[in-house]
Amino acid sequence: MSNTNPNDTKLEQQRSDSAEAALESQTEDSHNESSEAAAERIAANLESSKEDK
Repeated sequence: MSNTNPNDTKLEQQRSDSAEAALESQTEDSHNESSEAAAERIAANLESSKEDK
């Protein structure tokens, strides 16, 4: 059975691809922010431990 309007399928696929790319970008950004925050905490802890000695 064929679609009455094949353009609908293309549009839906584009929307799906766009949504997937947006989620992937959001996840990567969140991961980078978490990693940077963790690195800053580690550096602060290292400085603090050096001062304590």
